Amino acid sequence: MRIILYYIDMENTLNNLIKLEEKITLSLDLLEVAKGYCEYNFDKGQEVVAICSILEVVLEAQKELADTIDSLM
Repeated sequence: MRIILYYIDMENTLNNLIKLEEKITLSLDLLEVAKGYCEYNFDKGQEVVAICSILEVVLEAQKELADTIDSLM
């Protein structure tokens, strides 16, 4: 019985990791689009430059998180 519960728990954990990876992938895609927009409109003001800098930091953090999840799977 314990073995069955262990496998059920592992399956649930794996499913949660897969869902998390999907959300991170979507987040990365959206961040890439936003970063591209900022880079395209770079000459339109300091606000865009600041947002682009923030997006780069967030994008790197998301990539590191995705790499960590990939290493767990």
